[in-house]
Amino acid sequence: MSGSRYHLNDDKSPLIGLLNCIVCKETMRIEKSEPDTEGKDIIQYRCEQCGRIERVRLFRRSRDGLKAKK
Repeated sequence: MSGSRYHLNDDKSPLIGLLNCIVCKETMRIEKSEPDTEGKDIIQYRCEQCGRIERVRLFRRSRDGLKAKK
């Protein structure tokens, strides 16, 4: 494995950038990201081919919650 590794909870993970349009199956681009009223990020994607917009709420696990389960 090369020196660059991605972590699942990293905001720069390539998994956040991968969302396929359900209409034309093309990879959608991230258009914007902003927090909702609860402080969770909402990422807006747009399909360049058909113009469809999808919004996804990003949930992050609490590190404190993981420690309590052990």
